[in-house]
Amino acid sequence: MNNFKFKILLSASVPSKQRNEKYLKIKNAQIQIEEAVISLSRNIFQAGGQIIFGGHPSISPLVQMVASEYSINRDVENYMRNEKEAKPINIFQSKAYENVIPEDVIPEDVIPKETFALSSLGYAEILWIDAKDGEKFNPEINEEQCKKSLTHMRREMIKSNTDAFVCIGGMEGVEEEFELFREYYPEKPIYILKSTGGASKILSETYSEYDYVKIIDKDYDIENLSKNAMEDSYNEFEIIPYSFFTALIIEDLLSHLNHKCYQ
Repeated sequence: MNNFKFKILLSASVPSKQRNEKYLKIKNAQIQIEEAVISLSRNIFQAGGQIIFGGHPSISPLVQMVASEYSINRDVENYMRNEKEAKPINIFQSKAYENVIPEDVIPEDVIPKETFALSSLGYAEILWIDAKDGEKFNPEINEEQCKKSLTHMRREMIKSNTDAFVCIGGMEGVEEEFELFREYYPEKPIYILKSTGGASKILSETYSEYDYVKIIDKDYDIENLSKNAMEDSYNEFEIIPYSFFTALIIEDLLSHLNHKCYQ
């Protein structure tokens, strides 16, 4: 049973300059991206929506924190009693990342413990997708890996028929998920927070004039704000109203869905 008002696919991660300089970070990137993910998760749960994502190690802990705060707590016992009940969070994981734990690497370096906590607490369903061509993730290699398996997982995740797509920060994976979502759902809305930098900023510059692609913070001058912050010794952190921006995403999506109902 699925009683959620909408389903949002979240594509997000904190860019790594060491892995690819193309995805330059904004100032305080990790803090900004975390704030954006937390704010979006809160607005999704508050509005009665479902969140779907790929279980990225930098994202699962944030979603787990918000899930433990919100009203979905009161439904946890019911979710745990009834396995067929749809969970407020769906996490897709490739089996290329399953049980890949060298002796000197703790498990959460591969898949964070928060991902499994979301499942054991009844908040989430973990959907394991088969690896391709025997690919297996090696946490000791600091570069993109398991490309075929991740593409296969992303296709399966996107085929789960979500209502909208949200980009926050990110690198190659966010760009690939963006293109796959447009391929499967050319008329479903895509929301980009360009102020989170990385792939989101690149996509916002490339697709700003495309139908159904919405740069939700397009009038927010992050470059000028960062310059002012450097000139002001008392302002070491840019305050970006992600709670407001992500509320606009939910408002616009609900309006879009209501409009479709009356067509």
